[in-house]
Amino acid sequence: MPRTRAYDADLVILGAGCAGLALAARLAEGDSGLRVIAVDVRTDYSDDRSWCFWADDAHDLRPIVAHEWRDWTYQAEGGPGVAHHVDGETYQYVRGADFYAHARALIEASDRVELRLGVAAGEVRALHPSISRPAGEGVIVSTSAGDLTARWVVDTRPRRTAAMLFQCFSGAEVDHGGSLDLAALGIAPGAAGLMTGMRADADGLGFVYVLPLSDSTALVEWTRFSPSPLRASEVRAGRDAALAALGAPLGAPHVRVLREEAGVLPMGRVPSPSADATPSVPGVVVAGAAGGALRDASGYGFARIQAWARDCADRLARGEAPIGHPPEPFIRRQMDRIFLQALRAHPERTADYFAAMARGVAPARLLRFLTDRARLSDLLAIIASLPLLPFLAQLPDRSRALATSSARRPDLVRALPPVRRAPAPQREPQPQPETADQVA
Repeated sequence: MPRTRAYDADLVILGAGCAGLALAARLAEGDSGLRVIAVDVRTDYSDDRSWCFWADDAHDLRPIVAHEWRDWTYQAEGGPGVAHHVDGETYQYVRGADFYAHARALIEASDRVELRLGVAAGEVRALHPSISRPAGEGVIVSTSAGDLTARWVVDTRPRRTAAMLFQCFSGAEVDHGGSLDLAALGIAPGAAGLMTGMRADADGLGFVYVLPLSDSTALVEWTRFSPSPLRASEVRAGRDAALAALGAPLGAPHVRVLREEAGVLPMGRVPSPSADATPSVPGVVVAGAAGGALRDASGYGFARIQAWARDCADRLARGEAPIGHPPEPFIRRQMDRIFLQALRAHPERTADYFAAMARGVAPARLLRFLTDRARLSDLLAIIASLPLLPFLAQLPDRSRALATSSARRPDLVRALPPVRRAPAPQREPQPQPETADQVA
């Protein structure tokens, strides 16, 4: 590959997970003419995760969508399932293995974008000026394979984060042979279960997330909201208990684990001087989860990352500097903060809050809120669905005082009690349909 004058590359991408690969793939399929090197410490990719998002049919990742659902369900423990449906939108599922393969194929077909695996990146610092490089331009990255110089660096590496809450989950895709009892969670045939079996205690919310992939296979996750990250083994125990309660106990002859995934997502990320962050170096942009890709109130980030990668690649193709994720609009940021503070202040009521939104907010309104498209009328509907006083009390910003670092605290997971059966799945009565001027 040709060497960019004065640098090893125009752009070095640190970390080649979802965000780093997305940007590299966008640059590979475009015609920017930029020399790009992406490095990651991993030596290979595995089918270790999946991503979901709401979308219509018109997006360029449609070929790698493995499954989609036109209905999705919310359910408080022991209560009826509340089915949501929005015309023209489906809940879409992308396997990690398919996304990795798609991105790598685009990169491998390019003669200007290169992926280097098994390379650990270290310090990032400004380059000294030279005859071919003006002062204030250029970055040098120390790696396990030697130094790399670039005009710009996009750093997507994961790092420890301070946040108000952490969404801890453990999941297994299982072949259950048709034994999975979705009715116990109020999930109708053909629907996904986004937040089902919701229950809360003094430590916060727990729920079961179920994606039926066929008549005999499903991804089942146990999720816990916690003020601090939880031990993987304890969250996994909750997942195993959920599977057993749903009629698919691990170890049974008819149940086979196809793959597993787990993670900890920060909710209400709070920048901290002690956080493990890239120093402020000209030409360096932080992106991915560490750069604010995840929505504070939900943890969703895949669609936001793809939109950022597209915008960043377009800017680079025009000869402009890379950009990070756009800042959250003020109203959205404050609503998410107030909501998360309320979850911290009243963890035992968390399930009630989510169930109230599922029952009291029209599906289209709630979906727009979850996908960063909310209108003022949507925000007012969400506020009206929740109890007023507990949320008014959270108007003062306490996020920094509540934020906990990602150091583990092993004492917060509770064993999952048996799932109580729900009444027969039903579509709850929804608020009056929105008028034409509200949905325009």
